[in-house]
Amino acid sequence: MRRGRLIAIHAVLLLTAVMTLLPFVFVVNNALRDNSEYYRSFFGRPEAATGLGRVVWRYATADQRALVIRDEGGEARLVGRAEAAGHYWARLTAGSRRAWVVLRPYVLNSFVVSGLTALGVAVLGSGAAYILARYRFLGRNFIFGFILATMVFPGVLTLVPSFLLVKQLGLLNTYWAMILPYVAGGQVFAIFVFRSFFAGLPEELFESARLDGAGHWALYWHIVLPLSKPVFSVVLIMNILGTWNNFLWPFIVNTDDRHQVLASGLYTMARSAVAGSAGTMFAAYTLSSLPLLVLFVYATKPFIRGLTSGAVKL
Repeated sequence: MRRGRLIAIHAVLLLTAVMTLLPFVFVVNNALRDNSEYYRSFFGRPEAATGLGRVVWRYATADQRALVIRDEGGEARLVGRAEAAGHYWARLTAGSRRAWVVLRPYVLNSFVVSGLTALGVAVLGSGAAYILARYRFLGRNFIFGFILATMVFPGVLTLVPSFLLVKQLGLLNTYWAMILPYVAGGQVFAIFVFRSFFAGLPEELFESARLDGAGHWALYWHIVLPLSKPVFSVVLIMNILGTWNNFLWPFIVNTDDRHQVLASGLYTMARSAVAGSAGTMFAAYTLSSLPLLVLFVYATKPFIRGLTSGAVKL
C-alpha cells in the first residue's frame, strides 16, 4: 500500500515536471529552426540538428563519404564532412546570432540595473534593519510597523505618483529612473527579512565585542555581516528576479532604446522587423532566460539556507 502511494506521488511529480518544462523545450526547439521548418511542422525537430548528428556519426564511424546539403535557395550539392558540419552549425545557431545582436545592449542594461538595485537594497535595508533590531529607542516598534504597513499598497497605486516624481527630478531616460525607485520599493521586504534575522543573533556576541572596544560600525562589519551571508543571498536573489523580469516601469520611464532593459527590449524587438523570423524571436526568449537559469543553478542552495536559518522567523 505504501509502495503504491509512493509510486503515485512520483508519477504526479514527474507529470508536473514534464508539463512545466514542455513550454521551455518548445521554445528552445524552435530557436534552432528557421521559418520554413516552423510553419511546415510546428513541433518538428530541427533539420540542422539532425544533419549535424549525421555528420557526427560519420566522424565516429570514420565514414569518408560526402554528404548532401541544401543551400538557402534549395539547391543540393555534395560536400565533405567538415563543410557539412559548418553548414549545419551555422543554420542551427543563425537565430541565436541574430537575436544576440539585438539583445546585447538590453542584457547589459539589465545587468547594470539589477546589480545596482540589489546592492542598494541590501546595503540600505541591512543598515536600517540592524538599527531596528539591535538598538532600543523610542518609537522603534512603531517605525517597523509603519514600514510593514506599506506592503498593503499595491505597486500600481503608486505608478503615476512615482512617474511624476521621476519626471520632476529629470531622471527620465536614465538608469536612475529605474534603480532609485527599485531600491526604495525593495526596502520593505529587505528590512523585514534582515530585522527578523538580526533580532535572533545572540546578544552575548555583541556584548563581548563591545568589551573589546568595538563600535557600531565594527559590530555591523565584523559580526553581523559574516553571520548574515545566507540572508543577504535571499534578499539579493529576490531583488534580481523582480528587477530582471519587470516590464511595465522600465517601459514607461524610458522612451529611448539606449536604456531599455531586457523585458521591455523583448517587447520592442517583437514589434520590429526582426519579429518576422520565428527562430530569432524564440532564440531571443531562450537567451533572455539563461542568466536566471544560471542564477537558479548556483543560488538555490544559499537561498534555501537563508530561508531556513531564520530569515523569515519573527
